[in-house]
Order: sequence, then C-alpha cells, then structure tokens
Amino acid sequence: MIRALFIILFALATYTPVFAHGSPLIELEHYQAKHLVSAGKILSLDVTLSKINYFCYGKLIDAHLYQEQGKWRYDLQIKAQRGQIIDLSLDASTGQLNPHQSLPSGCSAFED
Repeated sequence: MIRALFIILFALATYTPVFAHGSPLIELEHYQAKHLVSAGKILSLDVTLSKINYFCYGKLIDAHLYQEQGKWRYDLQIKAQRGQIIDLSLDASTGQLNPHQSLPSGCSAFED
C-alpha cells in the first residue's frame, strides 16, 4: 500500500503538462517572478490586478505565472462581486486578456 502511494506521489511530482503543440508549461517560483518584474519583463501581480479591476472586479483566489512558448502568462482565479468564480488568462507583460479567450459573462467593472 505504501509503495503504491509512493509511486503515485512520485508520478504526480514529476508530471509536466504538455499541450497539443508539444511545448511544456513551466510554472515559476515567487523569487523568479520577482526577478522578472525587476527586469521589466512582466508586470507585477499587483499592477496586473489593478488593470483587470477595470473590466473584471473581484477578489483574487489563486494566481500562477507560467512561461509557454517564450511568453509569460498569468492564470488567475477571481471571485467576482456576485460570487462567481472566474478564470482569466492574461499576458503577464501587458496585463491584457489572452486574445484566444473571451471575457467571461460574470466579469464586471468595480461598482460602488
């Protein structure tokens, strides 16, 4: 039983998702993201969140920074004002919504 659990955990730990185009998706650690922000290659998460609040206001639940095919991407999970959970994929260097993704219907600008 313990051996089977170890094998499953090892398989999960070494799993790297590969997409249809064959490029592995690489998630960065916090210190690596700070370096990219300092070098001006990506926007900080705070700046990115302030940009998206204009079109999709909510509370950040989860955030990941990935590099895919040489481009940096934030994948964010936001809890919108009306309680919906919204997944957004943004260009980390501009804060713009992924052009292949439409704005989810639950998104709305900040309301007083």
